[in-house]
Amino acid sequence: MGILDGWFGKSKKPKSGLQLYLDQNTNALLKEARTPVYDAAAASSYQYGNQLIEPPFDQLYVEYLADNYSHLRTVIQKIAAQVVAKGWIIEAVDDEENKSEDQKKSIEALITNPSQGSADINGSEIIKAMVRQLEIFDDAWVSIIYERVVSESGETMGKRVKELWIEDTKKMRYNTDRFGRFQDTDRFCPLCRKGTGGAKHCDNSPCNDAETALIAYTFQDEESDIYFARDEIIHFNKYSSYARLYGNPPILSLAKKIETALAVEVYQNKVYMLERPPKGFLDIPGHNEDSLTRLGEYIAEETARNPNFIPIISSGEGKSGANFVTVMPDTTEMGMLPYLEKINNDINSAYGVMPLAMGDTAGIGGLNAEGEQITMMDRTIMETQAVIEEGFFKPLLKLMNVTDWELKFNPINEDNEQMELSNLTQKLEIIRGFQELGITIDMDENGELILPDDGIKEELEREKPEQEESQVEEEQEQSTDTFPSSKPPSVKP
Repeated sequence: MGILDGWFGKSKKPKSGLQLYLDQNTNALLKEARTPVYDAAAASSYQYGNQLIEPPFDQLYVEYLADNYSHLRTVIQKIAAQVVAKGWIIEAVDDEENKSEDQKKSIEALITNPSQGSADINGSEIIKAMVRQLEIFDDAWVSIIYERVVSESGETMGKRVKELWIEDTKKMRYNTDRFGRFQDTDRFCPLCRKGTGGAKHCDNSPCNDAETALIAYTFQDEESDIYFARDEIIHFNKYSSYARLYGNPPILSLAKKIETALAVEVYQNKVYMLERPPKGFLDIPGHNEDSLTRLGEYIAEETARNPNFIPIISSGEGKSGANFVTVMPDTTEMGMLPYLEKINNDINSAYGVMPLAMGDTAGIGGLNAEGEQITMMDRTIMETQAVIEEGFFKPLLKLMNVTDWELKFNPINEDNEQMELSNLTQKLEIIRGFQELGITIDMDENGELILPDDGIKEELEREKPEQEESQVEEEQEQSTDTFPSSKPPSVKP
């Protein structure tokens, strides 16, 4: 007993200051233990407020590359045009009856005229704008304007989606910390769109003490910032599904190549536009050197009138024969063209666009390769459509409280023409073979075979006796022709 008393009565070792801090701040440390999105600064250094998270790359620079290099611009335009080429459809979620037709009409009205007459833009154009933002910045921002019902006390009793607008990606910013968590301090009034600090009601006279909302996003305008709440912005990415904040476009990996291509185009433009030099000189021995000054003026005048003019000069040497000295770029500098082609192929690969879609028919080699290229292009379009359906259509219908209907793009035709023709040929051979057996098989408008009602097995058993009788008659006729006699040879049944 004395040993146990001594053991239980033993004094405990006091905890260190570090251990006490860890025990008191365990939850906070667990929250901050995640990998930062863009920076390596200490999480405790960030404080909520009007601090905005900037994107990790220069968006103006990326847009400059996309707008100035013709091939990349065409690739983006092709993808945007093909996404909306076959339109969209509103389908019922399930087969139950009593679907709300009002929900369907509200979807049709909004997607057909998203600005409700406030701007000259339709649904196809707003989706094309989304695709362009995705392909250039990998960020699409769609702002939603609500029609609100506010009570006398300033509380929002109800609201419905009224308009849709595409915001400029270069000016949209997150009001979050570097982990992507939205701030919970600064608020603004949804009616007058002015910041109210931490006040939960707006003191401005037109708002009638309206309820404020937390600032989640900010549009950096030249005059004053425009604030948005969480349910007023739909933001989604295409290439960086793992990103908590801004996206990561393919242009970043192609930037140096596009810069090189632009430099080549500038060089070629200067060669052919800025006082183009003559193609070369014809050196003839014995020419008077004293006339070079007058000859230079003569060359300048003739070259201005005729870019292909070839001057005649003399080197002053006594050798015989003429020598042509080349001045214009030779085949070495023409080696830029294969490199430009490689850059264009890299852009096609990064965006999933086939050369045939860009008008390049080299190396197609028949319908099979053409069909494969069309199929790959269709898969790229289907991927972009799926991103818009998941990132925009579904959140929009959720904000509209639509539960009976869903908005989808019409499917892209990805049939291989060569394979379809081969299948049709095989089906025709099957039909011809069964017709020789006396069995009628037809084909419908969709290319599907129409089999007999009783089945092929029953049809074969029904036709078998008739086939045997016709075979016996043929053998008898052949025997009569081979052995002409009064008595025909016996034929076994």
